[in-house]
Amino acid sequence: MARPSSSPRKRASKSPQDAARSAFRDELRMAAERMFATNGFAATKMTDIAREADVGVGTLYNYFANKQEIFEEIFATRSVELEQLIDRAIDGKPPVERIRLTLRVSLEYLEAHAELFALYAERGGVAEIDIERLGGNVIEERYLQFLRKLESSVQAAVDAGDLRGDIPVWTLMAALAGARNGAAYAWLKGARNHRLAETSETILELFLTGARPPS
Repeated sequence: MARPSSSPRKRASKSPQDAARSAFRDELRMAAERMFATNGFAATKMTDIAREADVGVGTLYNYFANKQEIFEEIFATRSVELEQLIDRAIDGKPPVERIRLTLRVSLEYLEAHAELFALYAERGGVAEIDIERLGGNVIEERYLQFLRKLESSVQAAVDAGDLRGDIPVWTLMAALAGARNGAAYAWLKGARNHRLAETSETILELFLTGARPPS
């Protein structure tokens, strides 16, 4: 007789004290996000964040060593949120539609949080190479995860015959990601007088013009 499999262990739930501490940390992070979005990173001081959160500055330092640490946690939290939105949008969709939705959802999210992501440009971020420098290892890994998922959708489109197979998948993915990032940066630095999400359709059309297999 086969030995019955053991029941999976339940993940230990947080204690009330840990849950309260985590919730309070979230409140501090959100207060910092509001201050960064309003005043910019350079002009915001830890005392400003503490005042916005209605806590003493010493209490703030009990949770975060400096504003760079808060900045990194804000972007890590937002990156996870965006990843979850993309995952839900592309689930079960055909490859080219997954690519389209990845572009659209990510640009919609950036547009909705424009002031936050403008901080990246404010601090001198102009290219992918700046992500780790400004956001730390966690943000770099989240961005690499985004690229891996985009590459997976491109690979699936190539396998389905929707995209050319004579170009390396990584090259196709890099061209697509580069166009997305360039459009987002231009929008952030420009007048922002158009819907950024609508740019995703133009990017995809231009990409597919060159990436579709010849008929």
